Amino acid sequence: MNAFKTIAAAAVLASSMCATAPARADWLKAESEHFVVYGDTSEGAIREYTRKVERFDGIIRVFFPVRSDIDVPPLAIYLADGRADMRKVWPDIPENVGGFYTPGNERIFAVTGGRGSDNDHTLFHEYAHHFMRQYLPGAYPGWFVEGFAEYFATADVTVGRMKVGLPNQGRMYSLQGGLNSWMPMETLLRSRPMEVQGRGHAYYAQAWALTAYFMSTPERRVMLSKYLTSVMSGEDRVTSMTAATGRTPNQLQSDVHNYLERMTYQWQDRDFQPAEVTVSRMPASARDLVWLDLRLARFVPEDRRAGNLAEAQRAYDRHPGDALAARVLAQAHMDMQQDQDAVRVLDAYLQNNAEDALALRLKAVALMNAGDEDDAQRAALYAQARTDLSVAYRVDPTDYRTYMAMARNRQGQPGYPTENDLQVLLIGSELAPQVQQLRFEAGSALLARDKYAEAIAYLAPLANDPHGGKELDGVRRILNEARAKAGLNPSVDEAPPADEGDEASQPQTS
Repeated sequence: MNAFKTIAAAAVLASSMCATAPARADWLKAESEHFVVYGDTSEGAIREYTRKVERFDGIIRVFFPVRSDIDVPPLAIYLADGRADMRKVWPDIPENVGGFYTPGNERIFAVTGGRGSDNDHTLFHEYAHHFMRQYLPGAYPGWFVEGFAEYFATADVTVGRMKVGLPNQGRMYSLQGGLNSWMPMETLLRSRPMEVQGRGHAYYAQAWALTAYFMSTPERRVMLSKYLTSVMSGEDRVTSMTAATGRTPNQLQSDVHNYLERMTYQWQDRDFQPAEVTVSRMPASARDLVWLDLRLARFVPEDRRAGNLAEAQRAYDRHPGDALAARVLAQAHMDMQQDQDAVRVLDAYLQNNAEDALALRLKAVALMNAGDEDDAQRAALYAQARTDLSVAYRVDPTDYRTYMAMARNRQGQPGYPTENDLQVLLIGSELAPQVQQLRFEAGSALLARDKYAEAIAYLAPLANDPHGGKELDGVRRILNEARAKAGLNPSVDEAPPADEGDEASQPQTS
């Protein structure tokens, strides 16, 4: 398949976010084919916002009509009323962040911070990453992963038309110092944004400019395709670029600089049919618990866990028998390493809700946590967890977290990973390829089963993650082990340890 088409469509979402309405009695939930949008807003506003992001998804598919063999879970988007709401999820959120995306072990979700083009740009950029990882996973160079997200994030998707590749004024401003102020093209090609200490904005700007240059004509898109094919096969990133374009890094830098003086964009009439959207009211507990629920889905510093538990307990007392209240309180207990208390809360809820897949999966995790702390009870607790997981799987076979828990339950057992264990990990990682731990475990299981080519395909995108740092050193070691066993040379361009970056979009890796 054409390598450019394997990625080239990346993300364009479109203009202004829905206005936040005055406080309502209940939160609303809007469901469409590819999104579930939550917000404390009017029904009309949340419906139109959901249709807007569906239009954006449709535009991605204009450039790349991707298909999936599985029912891909929709992305959850939460509409925050400014920074005050975002701090309820991420208390230490930097001032320059207008929204963020978290593809974590506990949840995959995005939070957008309010009205305005800056907040839209952030969400559109992050949705580009989400779409690429879900449908087009590959070992792409860091500059392109960020560049195409930035390139499409400026799209204008007004009803009845689409414009793609519009100038990015912030990135243009970063490049106005002239060629002498740009980082060398070779540095851009070899690096990830977190490796260019103090120059994160320059990295993103030049990545955007290089992507815009290649996207601007069919001939350049062919060059890009050739380059990506070479890089994804393990060839050197700089020599691959010269071979694909016939230009040295310095010459290419000049070409891009000259292109920015006469940028073009793609425009066409496009009448997307309004997406079908179902809007429902959430339980009353949502007002107390939506943001706490998301906060607990991220990493919680130890000194804040007791406060979260107290908040969860108060909400639980206000909403007896409520599903969200029970799960949030259980998670807060688990953060405090009070796993048996979490089991107690969930058992009480499950007495009247025996087939709640989310509660069953969470209870199984709590049981395994408790078993890991008690060798004498471990076998019994893990066996009980297997029973709960089997019901959770039967009720909802599309939750990647259930597959992660099933794999964990089997780890350390004789013969692990069996072929069945491998299939559990592969299905889970197909449902959520954005989750690094799940993809790593699937790649490691493939390696253990002597499936070297498949292991390389799973591990290479992780090793090239533009947001990763030293934590990816272990991934690269396993990847090179797979390459060696497959008779291949070690992966070239192995990235050095990362420095602290300065780009606002970095929180997506949390």
